[in-house]
Amino acid sequence: MGDVNVQLVREFFELNLFQVLTNWQQSARVRPGEHSGQMFVQNTNPGMARELPFLLQPVDVTSIERAVVEVRAWHGDRFYPSVIEANPVLSQFVSNESRALASEVFGHAAFATILIVSELPAGAELRARSLQLLQSSGIGHVIEFPILLRDLLSKVDESGSYPGSQTLQTLRLLKRYRLIRNQQMEFAFAVEAPPGTVPRVEAVEESVEE
Repeated sequence: MGDVNVQLVREFFELNLFQVLTNWQQSARVRPGEHSGQMFVQNTNPGMARELPFLLQPVDVTSIERAVVEVRAWHGDRFYPSVIEANPVLSQFVSNESRALASEVFGHAAFATILIVSELPAGAELRARSLQLLQSSGIGHVIEFPILLRDLLSKVDESGSYPGSQTLQTLRLLKRYRLIRNQQMEFAFAVEAPPGTVPRVEAVEESVEE
């Protein structure tokens, strides 16, 4: 499964106009059968530099010039604080040794560090604690896998053709045959009313039969 995860992440960055160099890693501390997929990405058309949040959205990625990306998409788990504390390997890619390699790859230019995770906890308190632990370990930014997949799907053209990519071609077919629900329909009520307010409902005049 690890190679599919890395391929999807690679496609995400390439569709956002990055050049990607993949660096496969094997470690005794990874889960059985898991590859640690690390890649070096460089933006071919970076947007205006600005201060970015720790938890990135796709729109934030366009402002990054170059980065080391580590893929840890453990789809069976949410990244609860207990999971993060039990897996120091998550921050291994920001060690001095790894940074030295990245610096050499990027010609000693500045770079960001990005960890791709499956999902963070849904609850606000646990979510905040998980983010705090990841940030305190020296990681620069985090992206959740579902956010990445949604961006990929939004960029894939169902009437297009992607002969050079099995992953994009699969996503295209899923969209083409309506096996993926329309995202606008899924998130039609993404904006919640502030606590204590009553939703406004327009009155509808009913017709009365004679």
